[in-house]
Amino acid sequence: MKKFTLMMMACLAALIGQAQVTPPAGNTPLLYTFSGHDTYIDQDKTAEVFVVFNGMDVYFQGLSVGYMPSGWVKGTLDADGTVTVPATYMGQFDFWGDTYDLDFDGAVFVYDQTANTFTAADGYTTSVEGLVLDEYINVVLTGATAVPATPATPEITEFTQDDYGYYVRMNIPATDVDGNDLFTSFLSYQLYYQKADRAVYEYEVTTDDYLFVPENMKQIPYNFTDSYDIDVAGRQFYLYGDDIEEWTAIGVKSIYTVDGETNESPISWYTLVTTSINDVKAANGETRYYDLQGRQVAADTPGILIQVTRLSDGTVRTAKIIH
Repeated sequence: MKKFTLMMMACLAALIGQAQVTPPAGNTPLLYTFSGHDTYIDQDKTAEVFVVFNGMDVYFQGLSVGYMPSGWVKGTLDADGTVTVPATYMGQFDFWGDTYDLDFDGAVFVYDQTANTFTAADGYTTSVEGLVLDEYINVVLTGATAVPATPATPEITEFTQDDYGYYVRMNIPATDVDGNDLFTSFLSYQLYYQKADRAVYEYEVTTDDYLFVPENMKQIPYNFTDSYDIDVAGRQFYLYGDDIEEWTAIGVKSIYTVDGETNESPISWYTLVTTSINDVKAANGETRYYDLQGRQVAADTPGILIQVTRLSDGTVRTAKIIH
């Protein structure tokens, strides 16, 4: 019944049009830390969310931790400190070439002004096409303050060739030079490379090479992933370019921007020894399966899956599978 109702609501919304929630202009979002228990994977999770107060209206950004952290929902603050957030259309997100409408299924928070916290013991869910995605209980949002800081120097830990090309693995600390934790919403990183001429070149992620990125980027947000070529925090990052075999070194730096002040780490360099990419072409394609949070899963996992096949010539083919 729930699935049927959600599908009917989605069809009706498509006919009348759905508007995403956005806070009124001129309000500065306030930083809060999110903690909650993910009942789907049975793990505690932390994240960063933003809150806007506008009279008795309270706007939350980031409650969809795993799928649409940029989405907003709006609740109403009562005199007793209860914030009621109704079921809300959060917007569309793209995944492997398909577009999904994400719904927030409603929640009730208790606001403690003295402690500057919002608590939702019963938690909340989000859903798409009748399938529950975000699934949290024991949710607490706690007010926090970000201050400018110089990020710790990152490092490239591995440069590797596989059947499809080159990739790097990185360690990008979410701390400053003194070891204090940073808020990853304000942290990004950038890649560089050198050739025999010793000049420093900026590496750019382009929509021509990376099929699932929304725009060309030189600075990559710490939390960004395209769920294929680029992992969160640069844990694995595929490289594209006709001249990679000419590179002699690859570098990375961290960038931290708070209140308009930007601080950067030095570039950390990794010396390269490369061989021809043509020597390691695969004879056959490789197929993997991912859920809508970008996690690689087994082919028979229940729910909506994306089947991704990368052929030996680099071509990527995708298909949506519903179990």
